Amino acid sequence: MELTFVEYHPQRVLAAFRQGDFDALEILGQADERDFFERCFKERLLVRLAQEMPSARKKEEVPRWFILAANLSLKLHQENSFLAFERVVRCGGLLAALPPELASKHLDPKTQRWVLCCQGFNDKNSYQRQTPCDQDTLRKALKDVEAAQWLQWFNSHVQTVFQQYGFFDPAGIFVGDASYLFVPDNPAYEGSVVLWFDEHNHPVDYEQLSLEQRKKIHRERCYKWVSLLHLRGGCFVYAGALLLPGNAHEVGPFYDELLASFVATVGKGVIKWLILDRGFIDGQRISRCKQQWDLDVLISIKKKMDIWTDAWGLAAHEQWQPVPEAAPVPKPVPAQRPEHLRRQEAKRQQTLAGRRAQAAPPPPAEVRTHTDFCALKDFKSWTAATVPLHVVCLREHYADGHHDCWALMTTHSSAPALQCIGLYSRRTAIEERHRQLKCFYDLAHFRSRSFNAICAQMVMILLTYTLRQWQLWKFLEEALATLTPEQLVQQINLHQQWVVIYLGHAYTQMPLLTFTREVLQLEGLAREKTLKKIRALEQTLLEPVINPRPA
Repeated sequence: MELTFVEYHPQRVLAAFRQGDFDALEILGQADERDFFERCFKERLLVRLAQEMPSARKKEEVPRWFILAANLSLKLHQENSFLAFERVVRCGGLLAALPPELASKHLDPKTQRWVLCCQGFNDKNSYQRQTPCDQDTLRKALKDVEAAQWLQWFNSHVQTVFQQYGFFDPAGIFVGDASYLFVPDNPAYEGSVVLWFDEHNHPVDYEQLSLEQRKKIHRERCYKWVSLLHLRGGCFVYAGALLLPGNAHEVGPFYDELLASFVATVGKGVIKWLILDRGFIDGQRISRCKQQWDLDVLISIKKKMDIWTDAWGLAAHEQWQPVPEAAPVPKPVPAQRPEHLRRQEAKRQQTLAGRRAQAAPPPPAEVRTHTDFCALKDFKSWTAATVPLHVVCLREHYADGHHDCWALMTTHSSAPALQCIGLYSRRTAIEERHRQLKCFYDLAHFRSRSFNAICAQMVMILLTYTLRQWQLWKFLEEALATLTPEQLVQQINLHQQWVVIYLGHAYTQMPLLTFTREVLQLEGLAREKTLKKIRALEQTLLEPVINPRPA
């Protein structure tokens, strides 16, 4: 047996490359999707999640773990149509993470064409298999299961697995909220309703609006999406979800179904703080959270409530304290940023500062000067609540002398007022998740009108998003958790894509961006020789994929 060793000689290979001399190029990269699935398989996370995944099949030829993995792959590519499965399999990293006896993709050394080999899970196909299973199999696997079963699986078994893998941190901060999902105005969308919304997408009563106000509203067919989100440091975990008709009230289902199911599944003590907006005010249910589930609720107060009147009446005779203003944190400069880019950024910041100095100052009514607060304890005037409530009144002062008032109440008896204010400021994290999932994960783009398929799509998107967050906080960088899918893939690829240059029995490797810079700096004959070889490599990558059915 002959052994050939290829040694690492970066200076010699790079010097030859700059003259246009090299034998071959290879792009090495820990592909993002492949890394995602390899980690899920290695940790046995997908297998555990799929153990109790609902199925309507009496004979399960395609295992549930693959159906789950295939749907996650579609969502990673922001695809809701199952017809895109073949394309996603070809260009994605799922096949690379599967066992080679099930599926593989390689470059044929003789024909120099990419070959896709898929064994599949049965021998019923008499034609060349394009994918491990047909896209229609995936569609039926989701559509044939009742919507209630998908929600039950996600809100119970999935959360059990999350708890076993440490998805919930000891701080126990959770946020609940509801949002509307707009769909085409087609009555075939099962369970949807038509409502009127204002310019801020808040529902309004058409009959109570004036003619001038009616000009600004719009009519939408919609669902209501209710979710429970866990703030895990800088990352996010979806701890439960419901999908209701757009005109359904979210308070009852949130407390009685979603929250009760989560506490029954993972036990008491996981949720320590539940942050809600004033749309979830319900005295009896808030008291139940404290008495039965031992969790504290932090919620804003409506001005028409008696407890608001009582609190502000007492606050007028109490001592007020200023809310400390957080010092602005300068954005850190990446260590790998070249010096010339640092100088350009510093010059740009100087230009922006000069423009801000020359701009007209905003009106005094819009310039907030400071905020002060007053903490009050043990309110029992709200008869619907059977536990004492503690109130924090806040005033935001502006340069023209006026101030805006708002207030928070909590069931926590000893939490400092500043802690409550800081916690409530994190409530907007769930609203930003609403925006990201709708705009970048196509959560509201439902191709099917079946309510079963719509619920399944919502569950798969929330599961994909949470597993992506798990990948970030455990293996990569938690700082990437707030990025959109495109920004996230770009950041990961910048660190993981490498180009290997071969020359004889020597090689060197460099980041993709460094290689691009080297190519752009080539001149004359060296540039022509290099581009010719790169075009030849590119041509092999563009050849059509052959799909032989393995024996």
